[in-house]
Amino acid sequence: MSKHYFKRLFILFSVVIVASSCYKEPDFSLTPEIEFYDITSEVRLDQATGGVKDSVVVTIKFQDGDGDLGVNTEETTQYFNKFGYNYNVKMYREKNGKFEEVINEVALSGFFPVLSTDKPGPLEGKLSYRMPAFFHDFWIKKDKVKFLITIKDRAGNQSNEIETDTIILNNL
Repeated sequence: MSKHYFKRLFILFSVVIVASSCYKEPDFSLTPEIEFYDITSEVRLDQATGGVKDSVVVTIKFQDGDGDLGVNTEETTQYFNKFGYNYNVKMYREKNGKFEEVINEVALSGFFPVLSTDKPGPLEGKLSYRMPAFFHDFWIKKDKVKFLITIKDRAGNQSNEIETDTIILNNL
């Protein structure tokens, strides 16, 4: 092999080492941090009842230092008994110009699945969560609502609380 070949090989390895040493994993907190990203509502026809309902989806941005976000289906009962839901929702309805908390018979909180099965480490991205349906028969026309959201990781660490934009339910 020529001296020229070894020189090229050395340069290639040097570039790879320099390039890989430039990447630094983000230094996120082990407690999840979230930020409001988007909220959407669409009117749907319920297949079972034929009733009209609003389907609400909230999207948040998240960061977590060890990436332990989400719960497998098999783990939900055990997780719930220890920490409650991993996606927590409080709903507020505007009444006389002020928002008041609404206690729903159907829980809006729930579980989101494991977000990363790779090795533990920093994780960031967006998470969209569809809430149970809001049937029009039970809501005031053009009802203004907003939500407060927190998430928990598998260790039970609770994120900061975010507030969504206001949306209008039963807007037909």
